[in-house]
Amino acid sequence: MQDPVERHPTRAEQLDILATLVADAAGPAAAVLDLGCGKGYVLHLLLARRPDLRVVGVDRSEAALAEARVNLAAAGDRVQLVVGDLERFAELSLPERRFRFVLSALTFHDLADAAKQAVIGRVATLLEPGGAFLLYDRLRLIEPSLFALQQSIWRRIERQHGRAMRGADSYEGYLADLGANNRPASLEEYFAWFRAAGLKPACLHLHGNVALLAGGMPG
Repeated sequence: MQDPVERHPTRAEQLDILATLVADAAGPAAAVLDLGCGKGYVLHLLLARRPDLRVVGVDRSEAALAEARVNLAAAGDRVQLVVGDLERFAELSLPERRFRFVLSALTFHDLADAAKQAVIGRVATLLEPGGAFLLYDRLRLIEPSLFALQQSIWRRIERQHGRAMRGADSYEGYLADLGANNRPASLEEYFAWFRAAGLKPACLHLHGNVALLAGGMPG
């Protein structure tokens, strides 16, 4: 299955890392929940490595889920797909089980901060002991005095990969480019929200300003 988004050059590596982490750490027939699963690309990566896993995908787009059903059809009844909006995640009915991993890839920046916190809080109640929430998304840059260093990283990524991850002429230009549906949180905010939900936070991988974060449930 081809990545349906493919918008920046480090995405493929980081999603492969995400799928590898889950495949390596999940026990036999473990349950995994993907929030904002779209057309099923991350679940496809995961099931290619671990066809024994039971997965649940949530997305607000019925059209995307219709494509996910086709893309994940080989997994049969090990896949459940649920229509749901993460802005109203508390209202969503999910299968009655605890999950070894809950994933979300490039979805959280679409949510308001209050919704981000609410989802993280509910995710903590869905994890089994020793489980983890793995969040892959953009981080908000919050230090103007260091923005020139971030610009240098973006330019290097473009030279290395032939494609730009992002760009802005100034910190003010960067902020202006963040629209109503592009609201990344800072690393500090995510760590605070994880801790408030009882999860142990860590940054597992960072390239540019796109991070793979983990919030671990104590065993």
